[in-house]
Amino acid sequence: MKKYFQGCAVNKYVNITSVFTIYEKIFEDTYYFDGESHDFWEFVCVLDGSLGVTAGEDVCILERGQSVLHRPMEFHRLWSEKKTEPHICVISFAADAMPQIKEKQFQLTEEEYNTISGLMEKAGSIFHRDREILVKGVHSGKEAESQIFFNTFESFLLSVLTEKTPGMDAYVSVSADNYRSIVRTLEKHITEHLTQADIAGLCNMSPASLKKTFSKYAGIGIMTYFTQMKIRRAMELLKEGCGINETAEVLGFCDRNYFSTVFKRTTGESPANYLRKQQQQ
Repeated sequence: MKKYFQGCAVNKYVNITSVFTIYEKIFEDTYYFDGESHDFWEFVCVLDGSLGVTAGEDVCILERGQSVLHRPMEFHRLWSEKKTEPHICVISFAADAMPQIKEKQFQLTEEEYNTISGLMEKAGSIFHRDREILVKGVHSGKEAESQIFFNTFESFLLSVLTEKTPGMDAYVSVSADNYRSIVRTLEKHITEHLTQADIAGLCNMSPASLKKTFSKYAGIGIMTYFTQMKIRRAMELLKEGCGINETAEVLGFCDRNYFSTVFKRTTGESPANYLRKQQQQ
């Protein structure tokens, strides 16, 4: 007599679907990266030295064994700190399952540090990479190793993201605090059409001080950052089901055509195409 069993579905807490970059770099002590945002996750770990990081409104200094996980469309910037030559590793990826995270910065245990170091040592023999950075494919005969690589990385992320350890302290300075205040002000007034003078007034800063502070931590102009912030919010609204006209109006754009132009310039695709992709998922 046959017995029938009903299996229990297992939902993955972390599920990586594609990878964009896997690399290590040692930067000069004068290095700085102007900053970027993109629609996939990026994990950055310091293997040695000190690294300054801007992540959204947060500013922190990472030391050996410390890491940061940038969410999709989060603006981030890197620079060398404390006259060191920071040695870092980066893995950027897309995922259709990731937990909600409160902390962005993490202190790795020695075991976790060894795990990520080991993955970076194996990457070159598993993946075909352009300039040893951009992942183009898997080397022939290394398909099983590539799966093991990502299974290990997913387990690593699960360990890091679910540990009940205290969050790392934010970088403390007057200018860093001012930067956080500026970003929070932009978030609070994201639906409004503001000029640089308006923002300076809201932040109780002179236009010159505003520009100097923002350039130090963001590396781009404040109006460019504000526009990118609006587009990141637009992507969220479209994903939640808002129409293009409604989204443009909510975020203070003068009309749909201008909103579409800015959206495409920022993301590389029109809001109509982005919306169509979301509806197909």
